[in-house]
This record gives sequence, structure tokens and C-alpha cells, in this order.
Amino acid sequence: MTSKTNLVKGSAWDDVQVGDVVQLSDRGRTEYAGEVDARTLDGDIIWVHNPVGGRRLFHILDGYNLRLAAS
Repeated sequence: MTSKTNLVKGSAWDDVQVGDVVQLSDRGRTEYAGEVDARTLDGDIIWVHNPVGGRRLFHILDGYNLRLAAS
């Protein structure tokens, strides 16, 4: 993964892999950030772990913008 930040929109969530560091934002504000520790085969659902915030599930239709971040 490159050090630049990449926006992953809509159906492109299937490009996100376990181990990727991501940021999920809503209306330009980062709501959650962490490492993807699991995902469905189609990429519609990911589980993101953050040492402080715990583990959360996100669905592609939740409306978050997903950014890949430098790890």
C-alpha cells in the first residue's frame, strides 16, 4: 500500500483487504479509524479494530466514506 490516502467509494469496498488501515468518515469528519481484521467475500461488510475503540462492523450501505490510510 502507498503512503498516500485513497478514497474507496461504493462498490470498491471489495478492494479493501484484511490488514489495511482505514478511516471511515461521514460529511468530512472521521468517525472511526483502525485496521480491517475481517471482511465478507464481496467486501460489503468489514470489521475494523481500533485499540482504543474496540472492534466495529461497517456495511457499505451505512453511508461512510472509506479511506485507505498509511499503515
